[in-house]
Amino acid sequence: MGAVPGTQSAPIGNVEFVWALARALLALAASAIFLTAAYLTFSPELAAYRAAAGSDNIQPRTIPGDDLTIRLGTGGTGRDKTLHLAGLSQDSRAIVTRNTSLQASDYPFVEYTINNLHPGAIVYLIWKTAENSEEISRARLHQSGNEVTTTCLGNDENWIGTITEIGFDVYGDLRDEALVISSLRILPYSPATLLAAIWSDWTMFEAWDQASINHLRGVPGNAILSPSVAIAAWAGLALLALGMVSLFKKAHNPIGYLAVIFIPWIVLDLLWQHRLSTQLTETKFLFQGKPQHERHLADLDADLYQYAQHLKSEVLPGPEARIFLLHDDKGERHNYRRLRTQFHLLPYNIYNYGSLPPRKHIRDGDYILVLGSINSLTFQSSENLMTWGERGRLEVEIVDEHPVGRLYQVGRGKAE
Repeated sequence: MGAVPGTQSAPIGNVEFVWALARALLALAASAIFLTAAYLTFSPELAAYRAAAGSDNIQPRTIPGDDLTIRLGTGGTGRDKTLHLAGLSQDSRAIVTRNTSLQASDYPFVEYTINNLHPGAIVYLIWKTAENSEEISRARLHQSGNEVTTTCLGNDENWIGTITEIGFDVYGDLRDEALVISSLRILPYSPATLLAAIWSDWTMFEAWDQASINHLRGVPGNAILSPSVAIAAWAGLALLALGMVSLFKKAHNPIGYLAVIFIPWIVLDLLWQHRLSTQLTETKFLFQGKPQHERHLADLDADLYQYAQHLKSEVLPGPEARIFLLHDDKGERHNYRRLRTQFHLLPYNIYNYGSLPPRKHIRDGDYILVLGSINSLTFQSSENLMTWGERGRLEVEIVDEHPVGRLYQVGRGKAE
């Protein structure tokens, strides 16, 4: 019997499913090839680097790890031409460099191979130039998903002139595991190097923040191309190509359209999951098995926690005290450090808005806690007077001074 008009069509069979998926994969492959070729052909970065280079036949410069000299810190060389950086100086710092001579415009990319690099160790690439031999320039290097990482220096305003010395500056905590530096390569421009730098940027680890759950972005100050934009362009062009083919064949299969949308989405999610997995490993190291006090000390806002504990245990009276918390939040109504300080000071009664004292609400005996510095707020110690604007004046007494903030108590009288 024939199909009754108006009834649902038969389910898609296995053969139709496979062909639809195959067409989607071909559309995605063609889209990726076309976009990559177009980007490399019309890339403003490559055009600028090509124009700045002194020659088209510039060879990479490779510095093995054991050619680097330890200027600060402790360590030694390995049998495989590596440098093992085993310890930092008393101020938690290590410096390894080597003298060189090269033109920065010829080498816009740097490739480094460092094993055992984790978020607890902060690594900078440092260099000196012949034009300014007394100043050390630096660029932050980030942990990547791969041991070999490529980063772009061509857009750094200090990467100019003749480079006379180059190396690494390491801060933080090695966590009882030596950093193994295998090599440092200074690279000329090339399409392959640009693609390697983009991939390294996409897989670099950036510490989790309040926006990390919502989107994936390149490392600030280092991003060449946004992964979200690239993936969207990939999916969009593939969808357009599949639609044109389907229109020509007069065979519109929803499986193919769904595939060209969801496969790029999954790829983007895998990049996000990679960053999440690295953060999970770091979080376990910092907090797992520790009591709450030690967790606070290991957190990013440990300085705020320690300061709040100092105020609660040594300076402030009981929780009945009223505290006006001031912070120069650059126009944002809520600020992370302001909120974290309020959290650590609980259960004190805290007013947490504004960067200047709300004079009409302040009473004698209240406390004013100023985090950081506020340009419009000044304290005249000789007169015990806090002033701001033309008529903002309060008689206060400073009761605690700390690198994180300053605590004042409102005096017996308010000056007008």
